Amino acid sequence: MSILWCILGVLTGVLFGVIPGAGPFLAIATLYPLLLILDPFNILLFYISLLITTNYTNSVTGILYGIPGDAAAVTTARHGHNLFLKGKGHLAVSNNAISSTIGSVFAIVLFILFLPSIYDIFKFYNSTLQLVIISTAILFLTLMSKQKMWKTISLFLFGGVLAKIGFNNTTFETWGTFGIDYLTLGIPFSAVMICLYIVPELLKFRDVKIGEQKTIKKFGYDSSTLPATGVGSFVGFWCGLIPGVTNILGSYLSANFVKKDLNKIAAAESANNSGALSSLLPLIILGIPIVGSEVLIYYLIVTKGFTFSVDTMSYFTDILYFIPIVLIICLVLSWGCFNILGQLAQVYKKHKNILIISIVTFICIMSINIYPVKEYMIICLLVLGLIGYALRKFDTFPILYGYFLTDLFWDNLMRVMVIY
Repeated sequence: MSILWCILGVLTGVLFGVIPGAGPFLAIATLYPLLLILDPFNILLFYISLLITTNYTNSVTGILYGIPGDAAAVTTARHGHNLFLKGKGHLAVSNNAISSTIGSVFAIVLFILFLPSIYDIFKFYNSTLQLVIISTAILFLTLMSKQKMWKTISLFLFGGVLAKIGFNNTTFETWGTFGIDYLTLGIPFSAVMICLYIVPELLKFRDVKIGEQKTIKKFGYDSSTLPATGVGSFVGFWCGLIPGVTNILGSYLSANFVKKDLNKIAAAESANNSGALSSLLPLIILGIPIVGSEVLIYYLIVTKGFTFSVDTMSYFTDILYFIPIVLIICLVLSWGCFNILGQLAQVYKKHKNILIISIVTFICIMSINIYPVKEYMIICLLVLGLIGYALRKFDTFPILYGYFLTDLFWDNLMRVMVIY
C-alpha cells in the first residue's frame, strides 16, 4: 500500500509543480482531508515523494517558458530559459534532471551520516551563522546583478516592504495597512511572483527569437558541471536548515558561486533538491517545521498521537528506500520532456502571444480560486500587475528575494545583537 501513496505523491508533484505559484504547500492544503486517513509513515512518504517531484517539474516549466513553478525554481528558470532561447534546451533539461538527482543522493548520504550528532549540529547552527549566510546572499544579489546597483537595492527593499505589510504573528502588530482591513492579510506571495516577476519576464521574451533546439540523442550529464553540482549540493544542504527560505536561498546562493548558465543550473538544482530534503531534518527529529508545507504535515502527524524524537527516527528511515523509486520516475519524466523538446519549441514559436496570454490568465484564475478572500486577491493582481508592467524593462528578480530575506535578516540581526 505504501508504494501506492509514493506514486500518488509523484503524480501530485507533477500536477502542482507545473502550476506557477502552487508548489508543495498548496498541494498539501488541497489534499489535507484525504491525508487525514493515512498513518504517519505514509503521510511523510507521500510528502517526500511530492516534494522531490515538484522540484523536478517546476524547473522544467521554467526552462521551457521562463516561468518558475515556485520560488525555488526562479534561478533555474532564468538561466535554463536563456539556454532554451539559444537552442540548447536539451542540455538544460538533462543537466537539470541529473543534477537534481545528485543533490538528492548527496542529501540522503549526509542525512544518514549526521543523524547520531544532530543535536550538536543544531547547537552550532545558530542565529549568527544564519545571519552570515543571509548577508552573503544579499551581497551576491547586489554585486552580481546585471543592472545598476541602486536599481537592485531599490527593488530588493521594495520586496521587503511588500512582505512587511500586514499583521505580524510574532509581534501581534500591523504595519503598512493604513487602516485598511484587507491589508492585514498581507500581500500574497503568489500575486507578487505572478505580477512582479512572471509578467515582466514574459513581456521581455515576447519579442525574443527562439533558437532551433539542437537534436541530442543522448540524455546525459555534462561532466564539466560536476564541480558546480558538488557546490550546490553542499551549500543547499546547509541552507535547507534555515527557517523560512530553505532551498530557495540555497539555489540562489549556489548559482552565484559559478559561471555560465549550464553550471548555474547544475548548482541551483542540486542545491534545490539537497535543501528540500535537509529541511526535513528539524521536522522529523525535533518536531520543528521550518516551511509552510511542513507545518501542515506536522499537524497531520501529531493528530495521530505521534511524537517526534531521535528515538522514532528509525521508523522514518525506511522511507529512504522509496526515494530511489521517486528519483527514477522523475528521471523518466524529464527524459520524456527531453525527447519532445523540439516540438514544444515549435509550438512556443508559432503561438507565443497566445501562450503568454493563456498562461497569465490561467495562473491568475488559479491564484484567485485558491485564495480564501478572492476579491482581495483580484485587487492585488490588478494593482501589482500595473506595477509589474511599469517595471517590465527592469530585472525584477531582487523583489522576490527581498520579499523572502528582509524579515529573516532583521530577525536574526536582532537576536545576534541581543546575544552579543
